[in-house]
Amino acid sequence: MKTIILAFGLLAVFAGLLVCLRQLRVEQPPPIVVSSTGPTVERLERLSQLCTGRVYVADVLIGQSDTSKGAFLIRGDALIAVDLSKAVIADKDEPAKRATIRLPQPEVLQARVDHEQTKTWEVRSTTWIPWREEQDRLRDEVFHQAQLMVAQTAGSRENIEHAKRSAEVIIAALFEHVGWDVKVVWEETPTAQGASDAKAVTAEMGQR
Repeated sequence: MKTIILAFGLLAVFAGLLVCLRQLRVEQPPPIVVSSTGPTVERLERLSQLCTGRVYVADVLIGQSDTSKGAFLIRGDALIAVDLSKAVIADKDEPAKRATIRLPQPEVLQARVDHEQTKTWEVRSTTWIPWREEQDRLRDEVFHQAQLMVAQTAGSRENIEHAKRSAEVIIAALFEHVGWDVKVVWEETPTAQGASDAKAVTAEMGQR
């Protein structure tokens, strides 16, 4: 008799477990499917400036006036960035999930002289008259030129090309996570555009 009661008890427990499992299976929410519409101008604008590199610059600048001469060890750095607010979706194939984005050329976003690392090597008078004001003006002009030097050096062709390659990798990886194959093309520089226009005019004149 006890065996029969125990068997019924086990059957009841087993039936209860089946009911609980069935309820859990029914109450389990459906899976969430996430999809992307690919690159959009609004999404790129939210990223704003895409910094793709920092360039460190060091140089020795020598300034000289009629009464003073100075040498300065200049150290500085600059950021190179791409303005994504000017991005254009040149081509977009939603079924194939492929797109082409046209971007402006990278530019030097911020150039600065690192005053903590910049040192005055020597400032001396080249005349017997103690023109202290002239030495101060000399130092101010050297630091002004140092700022321009850092920006010009950072914006070299080599650094710009490196920034472009970095931007292409970053943007491709960004959209690869949502299943899109994105290619970046670059706007021509004014010099390149001028050369292209000159070639077109030459070709047209040749045809005439």
